[in-house]
Amino acid sequence: MEENENIPKIVEQSATTMASRFTIQRIQDDSELPYHLLRIPLPLENDEKSNCNSNKSTTSARFIASISGQSWTRSREDLEVEDTVPCCFGYKIRFTIMLISTLCLSSILSNILTFNFTFICMAGKKPSNFENLTRQESEALGYRQDLDYDSVERSILFCAVAIGAIVAVFPTTILLNKYGSRFVFGALGLISATATLMIPMAANTHFYAMIAARMIQGMAFSACLPVMGMITSHWSTMKQTGIFIAILSSFLQIAPIFTMPISGELCASTLGWESVYYLHAIVGFLLFTKFMLYHRNKPHKHPMVRNTELIKVMVGKETIFTTTTEATKNSSKKVPYAAMYKDSAIWGILVAAFGNFMGTQLSLQFMPTYINKVLGFDIVQTGMASAISPVIMFVIKICAGQSSDRIKFIGDTTKLRIYNTFALGGMGTLFIILSFCDPNSHGTLCLCLLIASTCILGFNSGGFFKSSQMVSRQHSHFTMANISFINCFCMLLTPLLNEIIAPENAIEDWKIVLCIHGSILLITNFIFCVFCSSEPAKWTQTTTRLSANTVAPKSSQIPAIIQIQYA
Repeated sequence: MEENENIPKIVEQSATTMASRFTIQRIQDDSELPYHLLRIPLPLENDEKSNCNSNKSTTSARFIASISGQSWTRSREDLEVEDTVPCCFGYKIRFTIMLISTLCLSSILSNILTFNFTFICMAGKKPSNFENLTRQESEALGYRQDLDYDSVERSILFCAVAIGAIVAVFPTTILLNKYGSRFVFGALGLISATATLMIPMAANTHFYAMIAARMIQGMAFSACLPVMGMITSHWSTMKQTGIFIAILSSFLQIAPIFTMPISGELCASTLGWESVYYLHAIVGFLLFTKFMLYHRNKPHKHPMVRNTELIKVMVGKETIFTTTTEATKNSSKKVPYAAMYKDSAIWGILVAAFGNFMGTQLSLQFMPTYINKVLGFDIVQTGMASAISPVIMFVIKICAGQSSDRIKFIGDTTKLRIYNTFALGGMGTLFIILSFCDPNSHGTLCLCLLIASTCILGFNSGGFFKSSQMVSRQHSHFTMANISFINCFCMLLTPLLNEIIAPENAIEDWKIVLCIHGSILLITNFIFCVFCSSEPAKWTQTTTRLSANTVAPKSSQIPAIIQIQYA
């Protein structure tokens, strides 16, 4: 993740009124940016917040403030001393934000995946002479008929997550846009952990209580993709968009890597299936408490972010100047809904997202079922086998994100087509090949094809996911909200299709399921390749750039202006 960037020089230009005349020096270099002017939020000369003592810039004070959730005002004093003060994280605080956010995203998905595995073992093994036993006798042998959900009940519990997410996705996005990800996402994570903690009690109470708990888990999940877009937009540099997307979206792999083998071991142990939920709830409480204390919505609000790193993150984003703080707030948050929905590049992204998540949800929700019921592996083997593909996919996703950022001899749009074809086209082709293999005589080959089909989807971090950031820029959170809605719809559609086509998990029925999903993946990838784009959309340009000798329109105090020059 090393960068070969020139470290910019910082020149402060004070300004007291908006009637002042600004001369913006246009600097000739190899950058894509036409102007090198950044507005770093600082207090005014007469602002009480600017009266900070000299200890405020020490590393220890910053570190304590960052892990305790304290607010931080970036002072003029910071400009003079902060880049000379050593920092244990160097100028890489954005990567610590990325990592803890990824773990929190993984926690929310892991909470949902707990049921995808534990329903196999919740009821226990059904006795051969069950019809001749009373309820008390069967429970004494370790079998719970009320927890032995039939295919319809399982489908309802799978769909409950999707329904909760669909209901909450756009309200959640509005809250995220208004209040930021720190407390909104943090609160949703704690709610998800609480619902997970209550699932054993809900299962022992009533089936409707299980539905309610699963819907709450789904409501928390609705924020995952919008949060991923917001963190990438606010915290990544322009040159590191691919790796940020790759790591943040890897929560789709990290969650099953953790949940599947752990669930298999706990289900087979004396602790029982309830311990799966208790463990995931405890992990969720710890991670989201840390997230709320350490995370900040914007880089300039984080105590540990130094000016050198702040400038790297802001270049290419904050080169746009507006007249007042309120104008900046409005221009950055007003989403051009009509223009977005008229953009063919956005529709190409959304279509690709549909194909991607049809494949993803089939893998996430039904891989344990396919391995256990169709291929005939036992519970522990199913847990271990289900965790293999996410591990390999995680590695592929990181490599794809890095390479898509670093490869320069191929155009950006061409790279998007190549990576997306590897992901969606590769998974679709392998699904169709798998449908023609006989699990009875070629069980190992079927397992290898299933794992390979899931792994190759890791290339999506250089495909439609990256395109969504490149096209929608500061509005990427809303694009991600639409992608999240599609994901939720796929969460709802996938179990319904399986219930209609393969309710008894028969081999012939699964062949149809695999062919349908493979065809969807191939068709949606073709549509994306036709309409994809790597250029920022016109509707992302919502404010006016200052040109040389521009006179601001009205009088009001503004913060200091920081002119950036490259060495």
